[in-house]
Amino acid sequence: MNPLILSLICLVSVGISANLIKLIRGNRILLIISLLPCIYIFIFGLYATLGPMDLYKDGTDNFYAQNPGKELPIVFVLLKFYQYILMIVGAVFGFIYFNYIKKIKDTSEPLD
Repeated sequence: MNPLILSLICLVSVGISANLIKLIRGNRILLIISLLPCIYIFIFGLYATLGPMDLYKDGTDNFYAQNPGKELPIVFVLLKFYQYILMIVGAVFGFIYFNYIKKIKDTSEPLD
């Protein structure tokens, strides 16, 4: 699977889990499952910002190769900011989920 597609899937899953925060904030397992995509999109956002890839250049080159002579759609402006959106969403919701995990007390007692 392409890392860019996986980052989009993780971004959608973070959005869904954010909408269901009232249901998942009391369950440690669901919070950890919701935290994993946050970590991935934050790391991918850092990689896209600091790494060798340029999402806007790659996207525009592919668009012009498939549609010669057409004007670039306005949606491609989002590609300039996509890595920053990933880092902000990953950091904010990762922080929120991590704080909820810390607040949950482990009620299981060791068996002797």
